Amino acid sequence: MKKIITSLLAVSTFFLADAQQVINLLTGEVREGSDAAEPVYTEKLLDDGYLVTWMFSEAIVSPDNVFQGCVMWNVPGFMQQLASGTPAFPFQNDWLEIFESTPTMEIVECKYMDYSYQLAPAIPAQPIGSNPYSEVSRLPITPYEGFLPVSPVEDLGTSKMMGHREVCYRIIPIQYNYEQQIVRAYTKIVYKITLSGGTTGVKMPLANTPTIEPFTLDGRVATDGARGIVVRGGKKIISNHK
Repeated sequence: MKKIITSLLAVSTFFLADAQQVINLLTGEVREGSDAAEPVYTEKLLDDGYLVTWMFSEAIVSPDNVFQGCVMWNVPGFMQQLASGTPAFPFQNDWLEIFESTPTMEIVECKYMDYSYQLAPAIPAQPIGSNPYSEVSRLPITPYEGFLPVSPVEDLGTSKMMGHREVCYRIIPIQYNYEQQIVRAYTKIVYKITLSGGTTGVKMPLANTPTIEPFTLDGRVATDGARGIVVRGGKKIISNHK
């Protein structure tokens, strides 16, 4: 399957006030507020696997409270990167129960638009009740070259949970160029999961009814202080392969 990557070459620049803004990723238009459209997730059953599509139309940009001039980039329903010294990437995990099959993944189509923003560093997981925006708990982004992450879909490998063998793919709908301060926002990500045993006998789940579980880390939570809410995320059960 041919890999297609489409880029909108114009780099858009916006100047934030002290309020949150919603960016229309398809047109580049900006409005004040925090009510952004949720991403659209679809999947297609193939003879040898699945075709998974994520569509992103809007994102929320919030001024950071500690690192002046930086912004937090939020996608409804997505979690935030927790690793100190890295950009604050939003992400979601797609999980697939694979039993004895061997999965392989390839990105088949991507579309994106570049924006000129200085992305804030990640907020590490905090004990409940602590201040997630304290300078002690947050480190600046460690300098690097080019765009990170390398790919908007990362293969996190297989694991066994409660007797079930699963594979996990991490969806990161933006990339960030630290030197040029460019946020590359994806509007479409399509990837294919190929299973060595094919998909005969697979029972597909109901459309648009993913299983979402709360995200916690040893009793700690990822907190988005700019919006004053607890970020919740989890895993999406793509399907059951038998």
